[in-house]
Amino acid sequence: MHISLSEKQKVAIAESNARINLWIGAVRSGKTFSSIIKFISALQKAPWGDVMILGYNRDTLQRNVINPMYQLLGTDPPSIGSKGIKLFGRNVYFVGAHNEGAISRLQGATLALSYVDEITRIPQSVWSMLMTRLSVTDAKVYGTANPESPSHWLKLEYLDRKDLFDLKEWNFYIDDNPALDEKYKSAIKSELTGVWYRRYILGEWAVAEGAIYDMFDPLFHVLEDSPRWNQYTIIGIDYGTTNPFGMVAIGFNNTHRPFLFIDKEFYYDSSVTGISKTDAQYADMVEEFLIDFPNAKYIYLDPSAASFETELRRRGVKVISANNDVENGIRYVASLFHKGDLQIHRSCKNLIREIQGYVWDLEASSKGKDKPIKKADHLLDAARYGIFSHFGGKLFLEDPKPKTEPTQQFKPYNSYGWFGGTT
Repeated sequence: MHISLSEKQKVAIAESNARINLWIGAVRSGKTFSSIIKFISALQKAPWGDVMILGYNRDTLQRNVINPMYQLLGTDPPSIGSKGIKLFGRNVYFVGAHNEGAISRLQGATLALSYVDEITRIPQSVWSMLMTRLSVTDAKVYGTANPESPSHWLKLEYLDRKDLFDLKEWNFYIDDNPALDEKYKSAIKSELTGVWYRRYILGEWAVAEGAIYDMFDPLFHVLEDSPRWNQYTIIGIDYGTTNPFGMVAIGFNNTHRPFLFIDKEFYYDSSVTGISKTDAQYADMVEEFLIDFPNAKYIYLDPSAASFETELRRRGVKVISANNDVENGIRYVASLFHKGDLQIHRSCKNLIREIQGYVWDLEASSKGKDKPIKKADHLLDAARYGIFSHFGGKLFLEDPKPKTEPTQQFKPYNSYGWFGGTT
């Protein structure tokens, strides 16, 4: 395999000989690729002992690290279900580390080498435990990170105090990756806006503050008429009993602009009406909502709504548990607004109100966490469930086919309900 490296990548590979070696910077900047090359070399040369590769979860670890590593090695990667392998005669363990439960996988380990993907997304306690397990003489850790809040523990406790540690850091920018053509770099730059542009393109440790969808302009993003061109409709549902219940219909067509159009909303707040609804009553409302959308193929439901999912499935309405990755989902929806790929019908007044009032939680930002204030966001959650779950953060919109459920169309059989059949 021919490998083309930038001068910065070559320097980072050659000089990453500290106990802690970090590649930090923009997305698609070449930091992960060059760090994996160094890690493969270290696997063959490091002092004898076990090895551990950590990431946010096992899926992202496979995609970001294991598959590229085995591509460089010229052989097939282990399956996504494997917890470890033998490589160059060493035990190499794979650990998903999105929460503190990962500490149990590290306790008792004696490590000579480690690799950590997306360090800023794992808990500090997991990182701290890893440092105690790198106990073999001359043990090293290699890792990558995108910048987050300037109050993040990695910046405050390590990067800003690197004189206290045997630590080397390399900062990468999108133009440092020789493998990207200019068209693709322009596409990535146009996708991101606000705090994400500053972090993932400029490589800054930037605070998430103010309006989350600060690019939203009612004069542009709100339309008077529905562009009845959609190939099919996606439904997003945020379930609530004491909290409001929200549902949106999202039309998709990748041959017209906008590619996505939120055509209709349903919103019910029991705290305003004083009347709570049962799962059966909400299911009636879903069926009534779907009458206007006979081309609705995919219904993405709040993953915490187990009882409501059961009620819908009992009626033959096939739903898919939504991806509730809040930060990446918000970023993706923001990118669609920014590029003009997502617009809303003027009748969706509650959704428009929520968009304009959606702000970052500054108290959480001061602690290095990015969180929206959880207030008046139920239709926004429903829209995020539908859009991010279906398209998975794709840079270019296309027609994905979720594997979790078969495509469906709904056919009314009388004025009271629907019969859900598969196409």
